[in-house]
Amino acid sequence: MTAYLRRLKTKLQSKSISRHENFQYVDPCLNSLDLVNKKQSITHSQWAHIILGSIIMGTILGYGQYYPVLNQMRYIFAMGLAIIVVGIFKAFQLSDRWHSLSKLMVLVFVLVGLSYCQTDLRIIHFNSYTSYYLQQEGEYLCTVVAAPETVNLNGQEYYKYIIEIHGLHPYKNTAKNDYIKAQGRLQVYSKISTTNYPIRLGEYAIVEGTPKPLFLIEEEGRINLRGRYMSSNTRGRIYDGIYRVANNKDLQAFHYKETYFEKLYRKGLLIAGVLRESIDKNIGHNLEGPQKVLAQALALGGHYSELGEDQMKAFSYTGLIHILSISGSHIALLLALVYGLGRFIKLKKRTCLILGIIVACIYCGIVGGDAPVLRATMMSILMCIAYIKGRLYQAKQALCICAILCVIYDPFSLFDVSFQLSFGATYGLLIWGTVLYERIQWLPRWIKTPLVLCVSAQLLIMPLQLYYFHYISIASLLAACIVAPLLDISIVLIFVSTLVSYVLPISLMWSLVDVLLRISLYLNHVLGRSGSLLWLGIMHPYCAYIYYVLLGLFTYFLTHRKRYTVHIVISLSLMILTFGASYYVTHHHQYTLVHYIPMKQCNVLLCIEPNHEGAHLLIDAPDHIKTAPNERLINQAIRAYGVHPKSVKVAYFHSNGSAKVVYKNSMNQIVVYNGQSREKKLKLNDKTNSLYITSRSSVMTEIGRISPTSTVLFGSPHGALRDVDPSSEHMYIMGYSYIEDIYL
Repeated sequence: MTAYLRRLKTKLQSKSISRHENFQYVDPCLNSLDLVNKKQSITHSQWAHIILGSIIMGTILGYGQYYPVLNQMRYIFAMGLAIIVVGIFKAFQLSDRWHSLSKLMVLVFVLVGLSYCQTDLRIIHFNSYTSYYLQQEGEYLCTVVAAPETVNLNGQEYYKYIIEIHGLHPYKNTAKNDYIKAQGRLQVYSKISTTNYPIRLGEYAIVEGTPKPLFLIEEEGRINLRGRYMSSNTRGRIYDGIYRVANNKDLQAFHYKETYFEKLYRKGLLIAGVLRESIDKNIGHNLEGPQKVLAQALALGGHYSELGEDQMKAFSYTGLIHILSISGSHIALLLALVYGLGRFIKLKKRTCLILGIIVACIYCGIVGGDAPVLRATMMSILMCIAYIKGRLYQAKQALCICAILCVIYDPFSLFDVSFQLSFGATYGLLIWGTVLYERIQWLPRWIKTPLVLCVSAQLLIMPLQLYYFHYISIASLLAACIVAPLLDISIVLIFVSTLVSYVLPISLMWSLVDVLLRISLYLNHVLGRSGSLLWLGIMHPYCAYIYYVLLGLFTYFLTHRKRYTVHIVISLSLMILTFGASYYVTHHHQYTLVHYIPMKQCNVLLCIEPNHEGAHLLIDAPDHIKTAPNERLINQAIRAYGVHPKSVKVAYFHSNGSAKVVYKNSMNQIVVYNGQSREKKLKLNDKTNSLYITSRSSVMTEIGRISPTSTVLFGSPHGALRDVDPSSEHMYIMGYSYIEDIYL
């Protein structure tokens, strides 16, 4: 297929050149003037980039009016601003610079304002609906909108799925026969052992349980799920939900009547669910063990918890975690497979491309419309349409159009990690893939191709990867050269074997898939050991900005003449040094850093001594019970700040206990104070910076009078805020909102 597209592109370019030659023969002066005008104008691709950059800036500004904007959004905001600055620089180079610049600035201000207003309205619309049914036990009439996935919680197996609720029958004496309308989505966990009905995508169901509110508190270095939940209108979770299929009597009791579009949407979900379940069972029937789960993940996505924590860590450490979620590589391989099979049976090229579009859309519906799937599907459709119409396909322009459509349709998709990494990696491939491949002539093709793909895909998103995952994998290059090709071959064979199995089961093909998956799992496990990782933590914002400036210089030198080879090496070396500079800045600070780790189970403080000389983990167990907080989230926070988990000292304290100093050094201290000591008995040192922790609102005034500039953390052990006033600039409520890092 690639060879055909290359020939078609050459053919179209030759036709375009011949038309220009004929035109030049008729009127050379007019043609040269036309070429000059074309050269001195902003291209459609540049306009698309400017539109995207403006929408990014407006969306982040609108979001920042309500919720905290953390470092990863600052990186993306800087990218959007850089795109606009480049557009302004291009406009200054034109002959009609002031006219072009005025059009550009008007467009930027209009789009920034519109995207700001759109994000603002979407947030207001989401918050305007009160989720009155949270904490209300009852029966919920719903539609299953996400396929069930098996997960393990506290040693028990659960089905995890998402429902769209239509009505509520509350369990309380004052509303025994009331059937109340409700809206929103809920995540449901149902025990496998107590679930008597098969959970099918798109069917009406009754779920019995008590929805709990979502725990949404932002934290530096953690994936932010607020945008994802707001985008899908998810309101809460039901644990230990009892599932059963809804019948006609249930629909009549709830007085629910679906509209035509709701019926059409549900039928589509039913068909997608049946196809997904059939493919899942087909793979499970022919494979066993980890190979079965890996094949299901490669073909349909999901199944992460079934694969096991060790295997998931190995895929994450080798940088191949993206291949377990459906993305552009899956769509590209599927299109190539459809095109190849079509040409094999002598179908026309146009027909093969149309079939490819249809199959890609069906596959997108089966696996779900996540950001990477939508991006890949939309780009494949644009590419196929371009070649069907006989036009040149501009990949960067198509990618910008896809991103613009996604953000206009759903502004919150910009805050989703899948959207950020998928579009960023694809854009990096388009910018540096070809030019790096041409520059590296001394390597064999089988090494050069995966190496270029790995490097070019990570150049743009490296600060984001450090923000979310906190490490650089040395083994990722080897994994890209060895494991990734094996998994790509496995994906193609899984597609072919699944299709063939519906007609004539061939055990030999599944045996080959099994062998390839066994080899891939073993090699990935060997390469994915933690010793191959460089834990750098979050990249400092200013270092990230310098990195992107150097990346721009690197791109400029790389895409010009070869005489800039020295400049390429220098800019690349400086880019690498920015990571070392970020590591140095992170580890060298003269103040004590106190970072709050938001968790459901308890309040946790990470206290890092000056210059990273030591770290203490302070766990609040308010009722004198040693709670067991989520170890994974704690380690993630520790790694994000460049601290090794083994060097952290753990201590428990009680926020509602007696006065106690839980941390102290020569200049700083953290004190638990609930008013047990009188003001005259409270030992204070004017030269010591104090951070107070209390669980009594009545103590707030006293602390403010004793030490008005000290920071106070309020931790309510039973969730009772009473008369706490959160407006004070020195007072923060733990467990309810984002708390910035505190320096003592």
